[in-house]
Amino acid sequence: MKPAVEKIHIIYKNLIRVGKELDFERFKTELVARGFVPESRVIPTPTGPLKEYLLREPKSLRDLIVVSSKGFVVDAWSYETGLDLISIAYEIYELILGDLIRHTLVDIIGDYQLIILINKRAEEILRKNFNNATLEKLRGSLGRADLQPFSIGFTWGKPAPPHEWVVVSVAPAAPPGVLPSQERLQLRIQYRHVNPDTAVEFLQKLDEVIEKIVKSLL
Repeated sequence: MKPAVEKIHIIYKNLIRVGKELDFERFKTELVARGFVPESRVIPTPTGPLKEYLLREPKSLRDLIVVSSKGFVVDAWSYETGLDLISIAYEIYELILGDLIRHTLVDIIGDYQLIILINKRAEEILRKNFNNATLEKLRGSLGRADLQPFSIGFTWGKPAPPHEWVVVSVAPAAPPGVLPSQERLQLRIQYRHVNPDTAVEFLQKLDEVIEKIVKSLL
């Protein structure tokens, strides 16, 4: 049985590291022509003010594409919508850059947060996957017999371009000020790469990655 994803938040950044700045005014015009609702803001940065456009997807007005001279960001609360917006953003991005895209280097930064229903006690899963000797040492060192593991994490790849790097953290779902859910896990996947094709492919297969992670922990 596949893990049930109850909630997902996708943040996908395609930021230009080397190459010509993005014509974000044209990018905005292209999205407005497709029905996106524009807003603008100016962000202070160490190199000076940076103008951005927030272009909201016309159906929900919650999911959006943020664009500036530095690239674009997709912020979506639906898996399908996130993939759709990334596809639209790259279509326009490639249209604007044209042949210059071959001389453009980017940083891909993904931050994917999910709430997953597991129908098991989340704290027991974490305790099972935590080093008991370390746990006992911490209890003794801190003088807290009630100390329990709250999260676990792991990584793969290499944290430097041009390599793919993935960081995963798992914890009981616990909104601020609320006791952790006993049957839900909060899964966060942080992704880094420089290849858009590989980064999009990873996101397209995210459900498979999640299934393998959760089943291994259970």
